[in-house]
Amino acid sequence: MNRRAWLLATLACALLSACGFHLRGVGGELRPLPFASLWLASAGSQLHPHLERQLRFRPDVQMVSQANAAEAVLSVTDERTAKDILTINRGGKVNEYELTYRVTVRLSKNGHGYGEPITVLTRREFSYTDSQVLGKEQEEQLLFRDMRDDAATQIVRRLAALKPVVEPDAIKKP
Repeated sequence: MNRRAWLLATLACALLSACGFHLRGVGGELRPLPFASLWLASAGSQLHPHLERQLRFRPDVQMVSQANAAEAVLSVTDERTAKDILTINRGGKVNEYELTYRVTVRLSKNGHGYGEPITVLTRREFSYTDSQVLGKEQEEQLLFRDMRDDAATQIVRRLAALKPVVEPDAIKKP
């Protein structure tokens, strides 16, 4: 039986690798970003360290410390968190909350807006009990941190797919 399980696991790995499957962030090609150097204009944002870490993983981008030295500027224009009641029990006490994190960023390239603003919305559910208030507060903070990290990953992935916005006046008519 042990040999059969080992054989099935080996066969599953071979089939997954043959079809091109890989874990997110491991292997595969990175789409190039539309800029070579970037300055993050969102120093006061809670998302800033997460974005900076994600962008430092990219070999094709150089992070600069001044806006005038950068080809592109990424700024957080809106950042909101929310905590909503998801379910309550018969006694009227909260059983579950839904945490929401919404962030909007804007990329400017060479002083002009580049592409549409990127809005990312992440949600998490977590159970709540009055008997574990301190633990649940820590869990909530961990979930928000995870949501910001997830949002930063999505933003960097979407930056690679940004297309410049063509102004109607810039379209030449024959």
